[in-house]
Amino acid sequence: MWPLALALLTLLVLALPLAPAVLEWRRQRDIGPLAIDGEHTLDVGAVAAGLRAQLVAQPAQPGQAGMAAPELSLEPLVRVNGAFVPTPAEAASGLCARTIVGAEAVLLPSDYAFSRDIYGRRSIRTGQRNRLQGLLSDGGIILGADSELQRWAHAGHVYAGERCRLLGPVGALHAIRLEAGCRFASVSAPVVRFGHAGIKPAGGAHGAAAGPCAGSPAGEIAPAAARDGRWLVTHDFIFPPNGLYRGDLVVHGNLYIGSGARIAGSVKASGSIRLEAGAIIDGALIAGTAISVERACAIGGPVAAEREVRLAPFCVIGAPRRHTTVVAPLLLARVGATVHGAASALELGRVEPDCESDCESDCDAATAEDYPCPP
Repeated sequence: MWPLALALLTLLVLALPLAPAVLEWRRQRDIGPLAIDGEHTLDVGAVAAGLRAQLVAQPAQPGQAGMAAPELSLEPLVRVNGAFVPTPAEAASGLCARTIVGAEAVLLPSDYAFSRDIYGRRSIRTGQRNRLQGLLSDGGIILGADSELQRWAHAGHVYAGERCRLLGPVGALHAIRLEAGCRFASVSAPVVRFGHAGIKPAGGAHGAAAGPCAGSPAGEIAPAAARDGRWLVTHDFIFPPNGLYRGDLVVHGNLYIGSGARIAGSVKASGSIRLEAGAIIDGALIAGTAISVERACAIGGPVAAEREVRLAPFCVIGAPRRHTTVVAPLLLARVGATVHGAASALELGRVEPDCESDCESDCDAATAEDYPCPP
């Protein structure tokens, strides 16, 4: 009798922890998909679509606000056609807490904070030193210098003046341009320009790269260690200037790629990677620590590093018909760099001036440790 009771008690103690799993298996209460709020993703297009749905549901007349569903209401709302005129209370506080909807263009005054979303069908032009939430336009958005975007923006074209702070994702159907001093988290468009392109250097190793499909350098490399289009190097490696390798390159260590070199494949290194001027990578560029892309380089595929990515002037990531991604915790793009696709900085993204002459020695000193040069 006692052995049977002991066995039953032991079985009960062992089965109790499994009871919740058995009940869940029988009831299946969690079979539905988890709801994901588009506001907290980098898909700024989904957020913009949500605001468009609210605009469609919003009554044309303020007195008809009760006709809109509570979750689609944008009240308090003000409709403008051109310059936004604040109320006396808003002018005194410097804060507008109303949703702004423009039938055509919206022009905002400087030194104001806007705590609600803003829509301008044709365009939105902010003042300087504005603090903004969400911006949506079917045309263009122009952010005045020293303005701060706290949530998101989406338009056909987006321009951010000097020293703007883009804390949320920014998307455009055609192009984005960020001037020097801008800070950003995530920007995506068919073409993202950091500052103006200026005049590309001509000739020599500093000539502009023609893109991932450019002509081949003179010296083709066929290493005996390469197998099935993959070259594995188990130590720090220097890829020679003007060399050509057709295949993927994997380096267990730091990698230095000389000027004018081309790798017709993808590149991965467990340490840092430095591309000298005019180097071309047809595929992806992945580093375990940091990546430095010097002037007039071209990379066809995604660029990712676990610590930081630095882009020099006239370098091009992706192509007009081959959009890609640049991602790193720290992303520093100097004026003149271009990305076709998306650029995401998990901690800090910044547009830096082109320190070609007066601060060149400072830039070299700051990066010498992270991107070792060959002896």
